[in-house]
Amino acid sequence: MVIASMAALRQGVIALAILLAMCAAAGAQSCPPSERAPEVRIAAELPPPSYRNSLTRPRIGALSGDGHMSSDRTHAGLTQTRTDFSVRPTLSFQRLSGGRVCASLKSLEASWRMVTFQVDVAAEYRPGTCQHTEVLRHENQHVAIAQRAFTLAERSLRADLQELARRTQPFVIRGTPAQAADEMARRFMAAGRPALERYQRDTERENRAIDTPEGYRAVTARCQNW
Repeated sequence: MVIASMAALRQGVIALAILLAMCAAAGAQSCPPSERAPEVRIAAELPPPSYRNSLTRPRIGALSGDGHMSSDRTHAGLTQTRTDFSVRPTLSFQRLSGGRVCASLKSLEASWRMVTFQVDVAAEYRPGTCQHTEVLRHENQHVAIAQRAFTLAERSLRADLQELARRTQPFVIRGTPAQAADEMARRFMAAGRPALERYQRDTERENRAIDTPEGYRAVTARCQNW
């Protein structure tokens, strides 16, 4: 059994950094081209899962919702995952004639992390027993699914963010510098969404394929005395 969630699909946790370099540019009416491409730093963190053998079957069942693994229709194992995505754009600003301001993307820092990667095997099944071995084997299939999907989605995420940074040209802002930075962050959050949604779809599809009545029966058939 698995529970997966992605904070980035529910809310954009956006950290903003604004580097203000207000320089006079007499007579300039359009944004000059950038002298250099923006620096893009993308950190991805996929830690190993944490394993517990301390929660009872009823407690695991309360955490996981519907479904069953053992013969008495109670939960025996659970894998929970949650990821978080954030972006941090840095802009520089140049004052134009007529009171207008030109903004340039100087750098982008982005982070995608697996913040929850928890595997539980019910406390009733102690290490070394057949039940513990089989439940853990099933949960490790969910672990492998999450790891594989994260790695694939990370490649797409990096490519999409780097492409948007490459295409982002200096622009005359409408509003305050802070509003311009906020809008830039929203653009990069939106650019990352397809890869994050791919991760969600891939994990949900593959997890459903093994979390079936037939799959659970195969687990319980390998041991006695559940």
